[in-house]
Amino acid sequence: MATDFSILSTTAVWNESFYNHSSIDSYAFLRKLNKEAIIQYLPVIVFLCILMVFGIVGNIIVSVLFCQRRRKSTYDLFILNLALLDLLTCFVGIPIEIADLCFSYTFYAPIACKILRVLESWTSMASALILVIVAIDRYKRICKLGKSFSRKKVKVLCFVAVCLGGLLSWPLFIIIGKKTIEFEVPGIKGVDCSMSDDMKGSKFPLVYYGVLLFCFVLCFVFVVVVYIRISVYIKKTKTTRRKHVEPFDSSFSSTGRQQTTLVSFQSINPEHPHPNNTLCRHDTGQSDSKKSKPTSGVHVTRPTTIFVAITIAFVISFLPFLITMLLRNLIRDFEENLSSSLQVFFKFCLKTFFINNAINPVIYGFLSRQFREDVRRLFRGCVCHH
Repeated sequence: MATDFSILSTTAVWNESFYNHSSIDSYAFLRKLNKEAIIQYLPVIVFLCILMVFGIVGNIIVSVLFCQRRRKSTYDLFILNLALLDLLTCFVGIPIEIADLCFSYTFYAPIACKILRVLESWTSMASALILVIVAIDRYKRICKLGKSFSRKKVKVLCFVAVCLGGLLSWPLFIIIGKKTIEFEVPGIKGVDCSMSDDMKGSKFPLVYYGVLLFCFVLCFVFVVVVYIRISVYIKKTKTTRRKHVEPFDSSFSSTGRQQTTLVSFQSINPEHPHPNNTLCRHDTGQSDSKKSKPTSGVHVTRPTTIFVAITIAFVISFLPFLITMLLRNLIRDFEENLSSSLQVFFKFCLKTFFINNAINPVIYGFLSRQFREDVRRLFRGCVCHH
């Protein structure tokens, strides 16, 4: 926490009666600074409150809808795991983060501080690893003619992703902790939930966040390459199929061999093992007879589009946090030298990764008409029940 001009002015006008160093006077001084910090960081606090409300409500709805499905597909399992991780962060992580902003100088809970940071990192890393698994599953499903992961294997892989996320997050128990804030007033010190005092002069935080950034970039590049290969494969398949299918139009009827070939192409993306998994149906609004008309065969399914959007949202929301953390560790007294307005922007960048935990239900709503219908059906059922 930087000692900006508002803190210095508060210190300058502090009455000499407070120089008796009593615990009551010290606490009153820090409470005054807390109130000033709340006003300064009010935009960030409001931003986090909005994300918390949207994230809790949205992820509860997603979790309920997908938990109700008796026989879950691999797509259902991926979405459910992501929703539960996001819900955990929104329900526990964001409230503690808001408390940290409201008690910027009196966060006397080092254990809660460590748990908060580890939880945030754990859920984010687990989500990133699950998105990597999703990309591999999409590639196998589309480019390997439906040879995707089984439901049992998806459960195991998601469990491994969660365990690896925890393994990569444990160093934060050492890095994060009580940070002492010095003031010009003798005998008065604040406490913030940030990089621990024990880490002063240590290269460990820089190495750790550098490794995180490397892993982030590696996962990002891997996912981008996979989805590009999927896109190239689909384009090539469409082009190849047009060359081989169009000559048959004049010699075969729409109900003959050509239609059978089309079905075999389209069947490589069986997103659900049962008809009630409406979220993964193609939101075309067309009847079965219209869907059976000759098309290019292989195409990007709705779930693939949703997963690509989720991945993009994850990257956009998480990248500012990593860059900011690297700058904090690379530049000496980086945060302390920022102006008041830049400190607000700095805090905002540190919290942008929470966007990922709240935006996924919004993505489902925008990209899936069936998901919107399921939500309406759920609320109608709740209203009728009451």
